[in-house]
Amino acid sequence: EEQLTYEQLNQRANQLAHYLQTLGVKPEVLVGICVERSIEMLVGLLGIFKAGGAYVPLDPNYPSSRLSYMLSDSDVGVLVTLSQLLESVPENNARVICLDTGVDSDNLAYVIYTSGSTGQSKGVAIEHKSILNYSCSLIKIINVKPISNFALVSTISADLGNTVIFPALLSGGCLHVISEDTIFDSKAISEYFSQYQIDYLKIVPSHLAVLIPSSNPELLLPNKTLILGGEASSSNWVETILNQSSNCNIINHYGPTEATVGVLTYVLGTKSRPLSSSTVPIGRPIDNT
Repeated sequence: EEQLTYEQLNQRANQLAHYLQTLGVKPEVLVGICVERSIEMLVGLLGIFKAGGAYVPLDPNYPSSRLSYMLSDSDVGVLVTLSQLLESVPENNARVICLDTGVDSDNLAYVIYTSGSTGQSKGVAIEHKSILNYSCSLIKIINVKPISNFALVSTISADLGNTVIFPALLSGGCLHVISEDTIFDSKAISEYFSQYQIDYLKIVPSHLAVLIPSSNPELLLPNKTLILGGEASSSNWVETILNQSSNCNIINHYGPTEATVGVLTYVLGTKSRPLSSSTVPIGRPIDNT
């Protein structure tokens, strides 16, 4: 009841081939393959071929003594198999690769170091499930539409950029990785935003404040949503930006790195509903549990 398209088969075989090459598989290198008749069997065969190696088939139904002899005699350095067959494989010195295991949601996605403002900088470990949950929540909260343009203007050494990197890739958007020379040049970045019609921008308030005075403010603002984070923003400054924008929503995004980028997002105002002394920002918490 399983099936693969040729494209999917090719992709999986390529992934295995690249990994096998990092383990030293090349022409004339033997790779053991101990799998049952399955899709994984085909992935294994093609992956070994693509890496340049030659396969040694090891039937998991063979007696243990025969498998042991074949492994020893062929002296394979790498063995491709499945996790449920590990107990059937005799003890050997080969590097074992299980085709049915990979990255789990509980595995680490990244370790990012804090600024150390309260003392020594520390590494914060974030799991795949955490950054996935954060990204999907943000996509829903700010109502991201497919084929949107996102601008990355921050270093990946801080998690600020993750607000645009992963939501862009998970929503079918276009991620614009803007050069360092451009992001600090108000004229250059204005021209870039105008040319590529940037929809979403996440930026530190102090960075935006430096750029705005020396350029046409509206050209520096995204078409849909400006996300401010990392620092405090005054209501007067936000209101000024709203008055300079024709249709940009402004969101204040807050959260410690330990909680995966951000835990709360507030709509500070839109052109149709500007921030003023008589209006209260709309609180929209991101479910990041």
